[in-house]
Order: sequence, then C-alpha cells, then structure tokens
Amino acid sequence: MSDFPALDITPFWATVNDDLITIVDSIPGDKIDWSPKPELWNFRGILLHIASARDGWAGGAGVEDDAPNVWQTARSKDEIKAAFDRTWRRVARFLADPGRLDDEHTVVWSDGSRDERAAGHWIAFHLLEHDIHHRSDLLHYLALLGVPMPDVGPL
Repeated sequence: MSDFPALDITPFWATVNDDLITIVDSIPGDKIDWSPKPELWNFRGILLHIASARDGWAGGAGVEDDAPNVWQTARSKDEIKAAFDRTWRRVARFLADPGRLDDEHTVVWSDGSRDERAAGHWIAFHLLEHDIHHRSDLLHYLALLGVPMPDVGPL
C-alpha cells in the first residue's frame, strides 16, 4: 500500500468520458477525418488514440476482457462512442481495484518492447491526463472549424 490516501477521481473522470462522447456528437459528420494540418492527427485519429491508450494501459495493468482493436472496429461516430463507453468501463474496473492501483505493472509499448514498470497510481494519473490533454485538442479543432462549443465541463 502507498503512504498516500486514495483519491476518488472516478466520478470526475466519468464526466471527462461523458464530455468526450459529447464532443464526438459535436463533430460535423463530414469533418471526422479533418485536421488543421496534414501532419496532425484528424478527429478520428485522436479519438481512436484515446480509446486505444485506455485499452493498452488497462490491459497492461491486468484488466482482462476481449478488447477489440479500436483502430479496426471503430469507424463511425456511433462505433467511436461505443468504444468510449467500453474503454471507460474497463478503466473504471482498474480504478475500483486498490490492489491494481498499488501494484506495479509492466509497461508494454506499442512496438512490443517491455522495458519499464509503472505503479498503478501513475497509470491512472497518466490516463486521466491523457484524456484531458486530447479533450483539449478536440475542442481546439472544433473552434478552428467554427463549431459552437459543446456543453462540457470547465477543464
């Protein structure tokens, strides 16, 4: 066990997930593959990256299920929203398990290397920060398109 009290970030993080789903609904259908510059990820790429990261880190922390590869299965906006629902439930299972949070887990990078260990609390912090970071990217993209800002939290 760590020397620090547990932080119950799950309800707050659940609203971030709801915000991401609201943002998906706000993206004009013909702009899902849009990005402000060719070298930047488009909306779809950012959204799938968020879901894929959740699956990767939760799987590395021992949250088992039959997680499909979102890069192959989530193409439409409805499929992307379903992926956010599914990946959030998976992360929430991880957050609800004090043992997993206090444990150290092997980091498996996308190239297959396994060269580090990470504490479960660090993984949780990293994933929350990752969601919020890319939530901001998505909001900036909407602003560049002149899309009215969706009703999301004050982060």
